[in-house]
Amino acid sequence: MPGKIFYLLSTQAYFLIVKLFAPFNKRAQLLYHGQKGLLKKFEDFAKGNAKKSIWFHVASLGEFEQGRPIMEALKKEYPECKLVVTFFSPSGYESRKNDPICEATFYLPFESKINAERVVKYLNPKLAIWIKYDFWFAYLHELKNKNIPLYLCAAQFRKNQLFFKPFGNFHRQILKQFTYIFCQNENSKSLLNSIGITNCSVSGDNRYDRVYESLQQAAHLPIIEKFKGTDFLLIAGSSYELEESFLEFAFSTLNKSFKIIFAPHFVEAKQIHLIETRFGMECIKYSECTIETNFTDKKVLIIDSIGLLAKAYRYGDAAFIGGGFEENGLHNTLEAATFGMPICFGPKIKRFPEAAELIHEDVASIVLNKTELSIWITKFLDDKNYQKNIAQKSREFIARNIGATEKVVKYIITSSTSSPAQHPDNF
Repeated sequence: MPGKIFYLLSTQAYFLIVKLFAPFNKRAQLLYHGQKGLLKKFEDFAKGNAKKSIWFHVASLGEFEQGRPIMEALKKEYPECKLVVTFFSPSGYESRKNDPICEATFYLPFESKINAERVVKYLNPKLAIWIKYDFWFAYLHELKNKNIPLYLCAAQFRKNQLFFKPFGNFHRQILKQFTYIFCQNENSKSLLNSIGITNCSVSGDNRYDRVYESLQQAAHLPIIEKFKGTDFLLIAGSSYELEESFLEFAFSTLNKSFKIIFAPHFVEAKQIHLIETRFGMECIKYSECTIETNFTDKKVLIIDSIGLLAKAYRYGDAAFIGGGFEENGLHNTLEAATFGMPICFGPKIKRFPEAAELIHEDVASIVLNKTELSIWITKFLDDKNYQKNIAQKSREFIARNIGATEKVVKYIITSSTSSPAQHPDNF
């Protein structure tokens, strides 16, 4: 039982750290205060509501978008149910708490046996779906005990995780709570098979479906369109301070004309001000703009709100994706790829197989420093045909990888009707 003891101690320690840091850290503060009165919100949701729910749990915004195609499909398939989404991360919850696809959104209450029992009781789920990760044993165990079908979608595993270590028996039990696991790739499925988990298959990555859908529904953003004009536009998506310093160097040293849109990872006053300081009078914030704004002297636009980045990519000619210099931090590369543009990012991509695939397809590149970034930008400014060639490869790559959602939804629907012993309505 050492594994279980370690798990319980580490989760409780994490919750304590959140409480201690709440006065000093905005994200910890949001998470801590988001937990206050939370069970009462679940109870209020349950009052007078006889409907079952389809419960999705996601860690943050990226997993929400990854699971969205499945949400949309199951919402059509089970219109008699309410779609409920729980978040762990404040950034995900705050940006999607009013999303119209959801009948309700909540933070997930900090893990305990009693919290899990109450949440499952109040949500009364017909089925539950976890996207990618964020495994909380008490919740998974309670769902299994109540015989509620529980699916893990877009799962991705690595050999060095505790599940696959000799001392990882408790963590293997976490995975065994799932009714079925849909893996992103063959390697993940093989790892599960190696520890005796065979109720799994390879479905692919639902993010491809989501970004392809975004391409079909690309929104018109007149302010960004006017800002771009006919200039080469580089989009810095979910940028961190280091990437912003690289672009400052390129912008100031390259004897070429181009524009930049920053969508910083941390949309906070301090981070926005730092970008403004780097680029001076040539910089303007999106919140300050209207369609009447004169952009003649502006070369840098800062998106100082959440939710616009994916829509802004359609106007880009190239993208520098943030997080590649942070351990396990690379952000969504597929959103940019679907709009057919060259992509670059930092070197820390081991947890992101789609980034390696984009490199293999000659769509993406790794840059190690500010000089390499400047050279990379120069290639596209000097050769538009080179840029167009990569754009075509990018679109073809996305098109080849769509279809994960259809596989997942078909299995869930079929399994819910194929055997009386497994039908959710019989639980």
